[in-house]
Amino acid sequence: MEPLRGDPHGEGHADSGSSRYPQMPLHRPRPSEQWYALGSTPDHTPDPPQLQVTPPVASHQSSSRKHSPFHDDDEDEPEPPFSTIGLGISGSNPPPQPQQLHSPRSPEIVFNQETPLTPATPFKSTDFLLGRPDHYAPLHASGNPTHSPYEYSPHSPQVQPPARQGRRDWSWFWSWFDPSWVMYELLVIGIILAVAHHVFYSRLDGKPADDQLQMMRYGNFISYAAKSFLATSIIFAYKQQIWATVRRKNLELGTIDSLFSAVDDLRALVNWNFVRQAKVALGLAVIFWLLPLTVILAPATLTVAPLVETFQDEKCPSIRTLNFEAEKAKNWRNPDKIDGRPGLSLSLWNCTLPMSGENFSPYNETFFDYWTSSSWQTDLVTTLSAYGDRVVPRANVASQTCGTGWNCSYTISFTAPGYKCDEVARGRDDKPDVLAKMGAPFNTSWLLPDGDHAYVAHATLGEYSSVQIEAYPGGVPLMPPPYPINLGAFRTEPVIWIGHSDWNSPSNEPVPASRAESKNWNTSFIPTIFRCENYVTDYTVLFNHTFTDQVTTVLNRTYRHPIINTRFLPEVDANDGTMDKITAVPESNYVMPLDVENYRLTGAYHSLGSKLRDVINGTIQYTPWIVADTEAMKTTLINKSTYLVADNFMSRIQSFYENMILSLLSNPQFVVVSWAAKPEFRSGIGNETTAKDESLWYPCTKTRVINAYAYRARDLWIVYAIAIAVSVISVAFGAAALAQNNYHVRDTALSSIVAATRAPCLDQLPWKASKWGEVPPEIKDIKMGYGIVTDDVFGKSTPNLNTGMDGGIFPLREAGRMERESYGSADISLVQNAYEMGYARASGVGVGIDNADLASNHNAQGQRVYYGFAPEEFFIRRRNLEGRKQSGPVDFKHGAKKVWTFKTWEPAR
Repeated sequence: MEPLRGDPHGEGHADSGSSRYPQMPLHRPRPSEQWYALGSTPDHTPDPPQLQVTPPVASHQSSSRKHSPFHDDDEDEPEPPFSTIGLGISGSNPPPQPQQLHSPRSPEIVFNQETPLTPATPFKSTDFLLGRPDHYAPLHASGNPTHSPYEYSPHSPQVQPPARQGRRDWSWFWSWFDPSWVMYELLVIGIILAVAHHVFYSRLDGKPADDQLQMMRYGNFISYAAKSFLATSIIFAYKQQIWATVRRKNLELGTIDSLFSAVDDLRALVNWNFVRQAKVALGLAVIFWLLPLTVILAPATLTVAPLVETFQDEKCPSIRTLNFEAEKAKNWRNPDKIDGRPGLSLSLWNCTLPMSGENFSPYNETFFDYWTSSSWQTDLVTTLSAYGDRVVPRANVASQTCGTGWNCSYTISFTAPGYKCDEVARGRDDKPDVLAKMGAPFNTSWLLPDGDHAYVAHATLGEYSSVQIEAYPGGVPLMPPPYPINLGAFRTEPVIWIGHSDWNSPSNEPVPASRAESKNWNTSFIPTIFRCENYVTDYTVLFNHTFTDQVTTVLNRTYRHPIINTRFLPEVDANDGTMDKITAVPESNYVMPLDVENYRLTGAYHSLGSKLRDVINGTIQYTPWIVADTEAMKTTLINKSTYLVADNFMSRIQSFYENMILSLLSNPQFVVVSWAAKPEFRSGIGNETTAKDESLWYPCTKTRVINAYAYRARDLWIVYAIAIAVSVISVAFGAAALAQNNYHVRDTALSSIVAATRAPCLDQLPWKASKWGEVPPEIKDIKMGYGIVTDDVFGKSTPNLNTGMDGGIFPLREAGRMERESYGSADISLVQNAYEMGYARASGVGVGIDNADLASNHNAQGQRVYYGFAPEEFFIRRRNLEGRKQSGPVDFKHGAKKVWTFKTWEPAR
């Protein structure tokens, strides 16, 4: 035995063959009867209304089904209970007498017919009964109050329960969860998350890339969350668009399938009818499918890249400079050991006394030291620099100075020798007389194209003679004192004269080997002559240590004066008792051995200059064949493929010499190497104590290359701007669809689909009996509309759409009128009234109508009203039944296609 309709607990049952009746709770009072809800007393109000019970009425279901062509004659199974979802109002079954009505808050209070209701306490305190809308349908039909106490209608007053005392009102909070706001809230949250993603990446930008995997996961999570909220807002809008589309247009069932599955199945997007008839929905579906690209593109805007981290105004240990003044005090007899290692001079010395290593001072005419050559340590450093064409760095200089993992740079200033070079002739036959007066040993006629040489360097004119006098080993003269007055004197510092020919043709043209090979020989070479003189020079040099590489840049050089301010006389030989025949004027500027400190300093300068002159001195003959007679061929000063000099040769000579000087820093044992922070103190090789002595630390700039986060904000906002823009557009379409749906939020849940497909006329389609849910192709070609669907219009069973209630046919005429056969005008008016009012009062998912008067009118006639899908033919016939065309949910534009009709499948009677 089935439970009574409206009895969720199954406590009441009907006898076999009898009608089932819903349980009837108390009804809402009319405005004039609201005394008990507003707390009035019996003294000021009339008596409360009594419960009224409508007696049972015999059901017509069995008689109506007997004439239906879709049921067997012997089938007498009662119609199953129906819910309010998909059903409007039903009044065909009068309600039974209620047995008991319970208060949901006070179960111990039981109301029935014998329970008296007083105006003061009809429900005790603020208790209200709960019920379902279909419980109150009989009350509508019987003329009782239009609305129940528990259903809401915007068209009539409603008595609100009194507020509970002592409790906070949270209605404002829960109002944010109203379904009509969800779409906009999802969009706003998605935008907020996009901004949060930008803020998160901005905070990481430039920071060391620690916990890379963790940070990437956070970024991916925010991106995924932003995409999810934006996509959900689009899905929300798409659902509203689905129902707005089916209300506006008649679509084939296959197209409706695509409409409902477009965000789940990509195959739905290739349905041409879907593309043609639901363009807005198609656009929203495409946006939804493309939106996940944000999850791929947005996180990619944060990468890890090398970043140079710079710290200004730092101090670094172990920074050295050059202080040539230390040579003044260097006595070769004194080892001057630092950390167990002796200090080294740039020069080697002879002495006039035997066993002079035991004598330190005083120096006089018979006891003095004189220069003999540069030291072998100087030769080593300068040779490495010359042939390597670089500044020789100190071992582990980067780690000692900058620290492990760091780079650093610093600037030092010092005074050292430097060659000042000046160009004196350029071109063929240029200034031969001037060159002769200047003491040039050659002119441009020696050079190509007029001469045979590509390179000529005279670097020894006026060179100090390494053998000053006949002497014993160690430089002790064979002759007794007094010694020649100019013994060991620095008379002049040789001037370097260099001539070279530059290639004057396009670089892609090969250099001819001889005059016979080139017609433009005379114009293909430009002869140039310049002279260089050794000066005392002030330097400012930038050192940059990057990893293990050292790069030096001379920021400034200031030439102060010649090391020896004399002029060499090449045509005059000296005759002063020495083997050195150099004559220079004025002799008063000679640097004498007894001028000990100046002599030692000049000897250091001279030692470095002599190493440059030894390398570049010589010639390169170009024609008739190449003959190289210079050590310069072993350096980068000469182009090995053309045997011509390198570009910018004059400046290259100056830099070449400066590299030799800076290379002295590679050997801290040289006495000229001192602390940059305290140039007056020799550095030596250094130790842990000096490295930790902050007084010896020198200002520097420290940098390091680290893996850091690199954030491309522009790329992120391009991605999110597109995603947000399409989401806003989608929500705008969703808002428009929501307005078309009378601001009822719709969904595509199974219950909503079931509610929209409860019209009995759908049962007449040629469904295939399949447990796998197979749908025949002919059904998918049927055009479906969505709107008001009525059942049992004339109090009889559900009709075949091509037949009357008693088997009569509804013939269609071109004029669109209905030829009435055996039906009165009152019946037709009732149907027309039902449809017209149903249009205006159509409610939410599955509910046919929401108008009390119309519900009462329909219930009086025993009809049921649905709001959902039905074949297009149904709406066409309904419109003809109304006797006129009107705008509504049916679109006739595509109705000419040959599809299945009810008449085609009408069963034989």
